[in-house]
Amino acid sequence: MNMIHGKTMGLFFGCFCLAASQAWTDTRIGAGGYLEWNGARVLPIGAYALPKGMNFTEAESVGFNLVHARASRATWDQAGEAGLWVWHSFGETLNLVGEKAESRRLAIREIVEELAGHPRLLFWESVDEPAWTDEAPAVARIQPGGLIEGRRFLRELDPSHPVYLNHAPRNTVETLRRYNPACDIVCVDIYPIIPPGLRRMYAITPDGRHGDMPNQTPSCVGEYVDKMKCVAGEGRSVFIVLQGFAWEALREKDLNSAQVRYPNARECRFMAWQSIIHGARGLMIWGLHTVPKEHPFIQDWALALREIRELAPVILGEEWPNCPVLRYHERGSSIATGIEVMGRETEEAYYLVAANTSIDPAAADFHALPAGAPDWEVLGESRSVPVKNGSFFDEFEGLDVHIYRALKAKP
Repeated sequence: MNMIHGKTMGLFFGCFCLAASQAWTDTRIGAGGYLEWNGARVLPIGAYALPKGMNFTEAESVGFNLVHARASRATWDQAGEAGLWVWHSFGETLNLVGEKAESRRLAIREIVEELAGHPRLLFWESVDEPAWTDEAPAVARIQPGGLIEGRRFLRELDPSHPVYLNHAPRNTVETLRRYNPACDIVCVDIYPIIPPGLRRMYAITPDGRHGDMPNQTPSCVGEYVDKMKCVAGEGRSVFIVLQGFAWEALREKDLNSAQVRYPNARECRFMAWQSIIHGARGLMIWGLHTVPKEHPFIQDWALALREIRELAPVILGEEWPNCPVLRYHERGSSIATGIEVMGRETEEAYYLVAANTSIDPAAADFHALPAGAPDWEVLGESRSVPVKNGSFFDEFEGLDVHIYRALKAKP
């Protein structure tokens, strides 16, 4: 009885202290699935691991504002000093079933009581890809029940930080929905840049695919965001994990240098922006731990991430009620999904992000623009497109992204 009383008092005291320390740091899922940190809407841009030799300050300069970190106050302090948020993965510790459940509860409680009040904590992570198993993809690696209990227990200890869960680019929507009670942020990883003839390896099908949708081009990332929005439903946020590596370079031996294929700068930028256009509320990059910080691939990602971080206030701003109408010009190729667009508005300007989902060129007239908007500047390209009769024309290379801005007339 004394032992039970001691545990009860310890839980009460721990939760009381935790609540007091967390009064000034809080992450919630706000309207539209955006994360709100201490009441302000934010766009997380996260790295699962940093490139070889890179420190936190350098990671921030690349464009990240979030890093995955082990449970260490000193490490979290260092990340915070560089201007970064952190997240921590509990992994299978959050699977509270079976004979290990009680020891796992104690381990969770120890970390939460030590670190949940840290000012740079953004969210916690559950088990990675629980619904899928490499050699038996129809068999769940971990059933949802224990993870649901783990999330409940974690949120009981720390109601101020949501739980993130990443899925493989497999399984039905119905299967993945079973894991929704185990998380607040639903994510998917998809790494579509694969060289022809890649030998069999983990997470790659025998016919050389990572994702299982028919579309195997970079534009499949938008389709996976759409899928996860169907999985998540209302009240949850949707993130995506993008490719920060070359598949062949993951091999520990017998590496074929001719098969090492990193996403290029155009592909990195396209995949990031298309994810945002489709409604991803956070971008995560996996695989950078395999790449030296001096590698040109890191700068390819840096160009895209810095641009997105700079435009985050626009991305998080007011959406246009109606997107432009596009009329395509003949360029000798089929128009499937075509050019996808996202409109945003600030007090000073209108913004339009347009991404060509095809690997072939495209050209289109953009109609039904905001009334009274003058010529549109194309950001980062030292040019503008003139408006004639309420529309403008522009051309796109394959996987091109153009970002347009039109300043509002001053009253």
